Amino acid sequence: MRVLVVALVVITCVVIACVGLARPALGGPAPPFTAASVDQIVAVPHEPPVDAPVIDPFRPPAGPYAPGNRGLEYDTSPGQAVRASSGGTVTFAGQVGGYLFVTVQHSAELRTTVGFVDEVLVSAGDRVQHGQVIATAGHTMHFTARRNGSYIDPELLFQRFRVAVRLVAESATT
Repeated sequence: MRVLVVALVVITCVVIACVGLARPALGGPAPPFTAASVDQIVAVPHEPPVDAPVIDPFRPPAGPYAPGNRGLEYDTSPGQAVRASSGGTVTFAGQVGGYLFVTVQHSAELRTTVGFVDEVLVSAGDRVQHGQVIATAGHTMHFTARRNGSYIDPELLFQRFRVAVRLVAESATT
């Protein structure tokens, strides 16, 4: 009997070690994703889905079930238009756990989701254009981006296309 208990303990330890080693491949933290690598997957500009302040920024979790924020939380007004951040195909439009979501596939690698919206205005299979209204917001709205299934900071999609403007004083010698 003692041998059986020892064998079960050893097997359990081996299984736990294997699961722990495999965890990053099964949905652990995404590989580093920088603004430089955005060029590899973003061929067209992306814009924020709403004109509202971000009240909770992207905070990547330490693991698949760890706390964090896998997107951007916007302080929206009820009824505010929610737009597609870029063109693509709607792959999901409906309810999950009592809340409404819309997911748009922009490329083979990139998809975005708006969530906790009040009304969905598109259906799965619809082609949407950059800036097209796809939903209406409630008091807050959540926006996520996933590259190959791993969550990335959606702000990286917008940074590539920000333009810095610098005013230069006109010369007095005209």
